[in-house]
Amino acid sequence: MLETTQSEHIYCRYNETSVDCSHMTILRVPDNLPVNTTDLDLTFNNITILYNGDFLHLVNLRYLDVSFNPIHTVQSSSFNGLSSLLRLEFNGHVLNYSEASMPVDIFKPLHTLTNLSMRSDISRFYRSPLNDLPDIAFGSLTNLRHLNIDTGPRTVFKSGFSNLTKLRYLVLGDTVAHGTSFSCGLGTLTNETLKGLMKTQITYIQLNGCSLQTFQRDSLKYLTNLTDFIMQGASLMKGDLQNIFKALTVFQNKSMSTVSITNLQSDSIYIAVGSSVHLKTLCPICVSHIDLDSSDIIFLDLQGVPLFNCPLIKCMKSINLRHNRISFGGLSILSFFFVPFFSNLETVDISLQRKLSVDEALSVHHGGHVPSPILLPLFLPPKIKSLNIAGISSNAGPLWDIKFLNGTNVQFLNLSYSGFRDFNHTLIGLESLEIFDLSHNDMSITSKTFFDTFPNLKQLRLNCVQFDNGFILQHGKGLFGQLKKLENFDLSDNDLVFLPSDIFSSLVTLRVINLAFNNLITIPDLTSLGKLNFIDLSHNSFTTLGNNYRKMLDKTAEFNNGLNLSLLGNTFSCDCESTGFLIWLEETSVKLDGGNYSCMDITGQMSYTKTVQTKWKAFQRYCVSGFWLIVSMGGTSFVVVTLISAFIFIKNKMKLKLILLRMIGQNIYPKKRNEFLYDAYIIYTDSIISWVFNELRIELETSGKIKLNLRDRDHVPGGCLADDILEAVRDSWKVVLILTEDFLKSDLAYFTMCNCLSAITLTTPQRLIIVIDHQMRIPTNIDFLLEAVPQRNIITVDIEATHTHFNYSGLADIILYEETSQ
Repeated sequence: MLETTQSEHIYCRYNETSVDCSHMTILRVPDNLPVNTTDLDLTFNNITILYNGDFLHLVNLRYLDVSFNPIHTVQSSSFNGLSSLLRLEFNGHVLNYSEASMPVDIFKPLHTLTNLSMRSDISRFYRSPLNDLPDIAFGSLTNLRHLNIDTGPRTVFKSGFSNLTKLRYLVLGDTVAHGTSFSCGLGTLTNETLKGLMKTQITYIQLNGCSLQTFQRDSLKYLTNLTDFIMQGASLMKGDLQNIFKALTVFQNKSMSTVSITNLQSDSIYIAVGSSVHLKTLCPICVSHIDLDSSDIIFLDLQGVPLFNCPLIKCMKSINLRHNRISFGGLSILSFFFVPFFSNLETVDISLQRKLSVDEALSVHHGGHVPSPILLPLFLPPKIKSLNIAGISSNAGPLWDIKFLNGTNVQFLNLSYSGFRDFNHTLIGLESLEIFDLSHNDMSITSKTFFDTFPNLKQLRLNCVQFDNGFILQHGKGLFGQLKKLENFDLSDNDLVFLPSDIFSSLVTLRVINLAFNNLITIPDLTSLGKLNFIDLSHNSFTTLGNNYRKMLDKTAEFNNGLNLSLLGNTFSCDCESTGFLIWLEETSVKLDGGNYSCMDITGQMSYTKTVQTKWKAFQRYCVSGFWLIVSMGGTSFVVVTLISAFIFIKNKMKLKLILLRMIGQNIYPKKRNEFLYDAYIIYTDSIISWVFNELRIELETSGKIKLNLRDRDHVPGGCLADDILEAVRDSWKVVLILTEDFLKSDLAYFTMCNCLSAITLTTPQRLIIVIDHQMRIPTNIDFLLEAVPQRNIITVDIEATHTHFNYSGLADIILYEETSQ
C-alpha cells in the first residue's frame, strides 16, 4: 500500500519500511520520516549540504542512497543515529575530499557499514588533483567489506586504510550507478599506491578502464590475499600484457580464482605486431580462470614451462582467448603436447581470431570429397566440457575422420565461421555433446550418417551451411533422425525451397525450429512434435498458407497448449482465394508475431493483411459479386445461349466483373501507363542474358522507346531477390515473363509465377505477357499460369535463333496496349 507524508511541502512515496524521496527537487533531508524506515532513497534532488542530525532519528535505517545531489559538504555529525546502516551510496557528489568537506570523524557513527560507494566526475580533479584520500576518515569504517571509491592520477592509499581489516572488495575502475557511468581516475600504479591496504583482507580488485602511465612490477605485493584481478578496457602507456603478468608474479605459489585482462590497449612499440603470451611467467600461480579476451595476442609461448611441475596447468579450469589474433601458426607446437596435462580444464574459448594482413589468402572451394587416409586421434583435456573455436581460421579446409580422446564430458562444441568443408566424414568420441554449432561452414557435401554419433544433442545450429536442397529433400529425415533428444534446431538461411514432410517426425522433443531466411513454400508436418513451442518461418516465399497447413498448425497448437509462429518477411496474396487464410489470421489460436503481414491486394498494390481486414465488407462484396456472376452465367436454359454466354464470360470475365461492380456503386478504373516507373518488367534467367540485353533491349527500348526494368541493370546488387521481384512488379505497367528450362529449375520460379499472377487484376487483365522458348517442354504444373493469360499475350520464340525470327513489334504492341475498353 502506498502512503504519503509531507516535509517542506514535498510528498515522499512509502512502501512499508521503504521511503522513496527521489526526483523531488528537495533541498534538505526531510525531518519527519518514520522511525521504522529501513531503506531511504534521496537520489536526484538538490541537496548541497548534509547537516548535523539529519538522520538522527532513523536508528533502523539499513540502506541510504544520497546519490546525484550536488553535495559539497558533509558536517561532522551528519550520520549520527545511523548505528544500523549497512550500505551507503554517495555517488554523483561534488565533494573535494578535503577535511573541510569531509571532517575526520564523519564516518564514526557508521560502525556497522559494510558497503560504501563514493564515485563522482573525475574531470574535477584535473585542475586540483586528488592525490590523498582522507584515510583517517575512512579508517573509522572497521566493518567495511566493499569499497568503491574515487581516485585521481596519483592517488595513494595511506596508513589510515590499514584499519579496514575486513575489507574484501576494492573497486577503483569504471562503474555505473543509476545508469550513469563513472570513469577510473587512477593514472599510476606504483609500489606505494596500495601500501596502506596491506593489513586489509582484499581478495578482489577492479581496475576497469584505468589509463595507467605507470604499472610497476611490485605494485600488487601488499594485497597478499588477492584472488581476483579484474582489468577490463584499461590502457597502458608503457608496457603491454606481459608487464601485467610480471606484476602478478608476487602471487607465485598461491592460489587465485580469476585473472581477467580484456580489451587491453597499449602504446607499446610492439603494438603493430601484437603480443606474445609467455605462460612461463604465470606458471607458478595456481589460477582457476583466465580471461584474455581482445588483448591483441598473436602467439602463445609455452617455451620453458615445466610440463610436470606447473601449478597453472594443473589448476586452470577455464581460459578465454576470444577476439585476439591467434592463428594455427600462433599456437606453439608444444601446446598440443600440453593439452592432456590440463587436468582440470573445463572451458576453452579461442574463437573469432582477427586475422593479420600477412595471413594466407582465402582459397577458393571447388567442391569434391577429400578421402581421409586415417582416423585422426585428437587429445582433449580429460574434464573439458565446453570448446569454442568459432572463426579460428578463415579456411580450415576439408574435415577429417576424427576420434576425440577424453571427449566424454564435452557438452558444447562451436566450429562455426571456420571455413570447414566436406562433411562426408565421421566424428566420434563426443557422445555427450548437447550443443553443436556448425553455422557458416560448407556442408554441401555431407555424410548421411554424420549426426548419428551425437545421440544426446539438444541444440543444433546449422545456419547458412549451404545445404544441397535435393540432398535434404531425399535424405533429410535420415540425416537428423537419430537426434532423439534435440530441442532447438536452426536451419535458417540455407536457400531451402522444400523440406521432406516427415523431416521432423522422429524429433519428438523439439521445442524451437528456426527455418527463417530460406525460400520455403511448404511446411513440414509438425503434429508429432508434442513439445514444440516456436517455429520461425519468417522471410521465406509463402504467398498463402493452404487449408491443410492451417489445420496442421491449429492441431499442433491445440495439442501443445500453444504454438508461437513467425511469418514476417513473407509477402502474401490478399485475393479472394486467400479468404480462408485471412480469416485464419484473425481466429487461429496460434500465437502470431503481430498478425499483420505484407500482401498484394486485389488491385495489385502492396498492402497489409490488417488493412484488408479493416475493409472486410468491401472485400467480401467484391468476392461474392464475382461468385454470383459466375452462377448467373451458368443458369441459362438454352444450351446454345449457355455456350455463347460462357464463351463471352470467359473471354471478358474481368470486364463483366467491372461492369457489375460499377452497377453496385464501386467505380474501379485501370491505371494509366504514365503512373508507373517502367513500361515493362522483363523476367529472365542468366542463361539468356545476352539475348535480353543485345537484342530484346535494343529492339524494345532503343528502337521502340519502351522503358524496361532489367534485373542486372536496374536492381541494387546483393539485395533480396524476392523483394526485388515484388518491387519491380509493383513499379511496372506490364510484366514480361520469359519461360525457359533454366527458369523452371530456379529456386524462385514458383514464387515469381505466383507474384506474376497477383499482378493480374480487374483493371489490368492484360498485364502479364508470357514469352515461351520453343525448345522448352511445357510441364503440366504450370497450367495455372498459362490459363490465366489471354492467348494474345502468349508468344513462342526461338531464343537461340537470330532476332529476325522474332516479332519484336508485336511484343511492343502488346506492351503498349491500353485497356481503355474497360
